[in-house]
This record gives sequence, structure tokens and C-alpha cells, in this order.
Amino acid sequence: MGKVTVEDGKIIYRKFMKRCELEVSGLVWAYLQQEDVSAKMCCGSYNAEIGRVIVVDKNGKKEIFQFESMQEARELLARLQQSNAELAIGYTAENRKKFDVQ
Repeated sequence: MGKVTVEDGKIIYRKFMKRCELEVSGLVWAYLQQEDVSAKMCCGSYNAEIGRVIVVDKNGKKEIFQFESMQEARELLARLQQSNAELAIGYTAENRKKFDVQ
């Protein structure tokens, strides 16, 4: 879970020790994914949600950005949508049929 920014039409992020850039204009689909995490601890239980933004480019390549909250994931998705009005948003049946690659 690292810092992801959108600047000058690019998603800028780190993968291991490498700085990576992904052109927002090259993306065709983006959607949210949520995972609920619960853990039992000696003093009670802990519940959290992990948010992910999955993006797919014109070549069918997927990139996954993971965050500690759904709010951060929603903010990234909103910035992507502002940067690329053509970007298909949401995990709908239509988008899955059109873009999903195995």
C-alpha cells in the first residue's frame, strides 16, 4: 500500500523500489474492489476494509492499486475520471464483457 498520485495525465506510483508511471489516456477501464478484513485479538476484534482500484489499459494489462481505506480508493478513481472522460468506470456486466481479460 503505497502513495499513488495523478499528475500531468499520469498515475505515478512505486513498485518495490522503482518509480512507475502509467498514462491515464491509455486506460480504458477502472473499477473499485473492496475486501473486509477482520481479526480477533486478545483485547477484542479488529475490522477494517481494504480498497483497491483496478485499471486496465488498451493492451489488456491490469494494474492494481491497494489502499488502507475505501475512501482513498474512491478518491483515486475520481481523479482518474477527471483526467480521462472516456474512461469506463465500474464493474458492470457491460464493462466486464467489453474489457475483462483473464
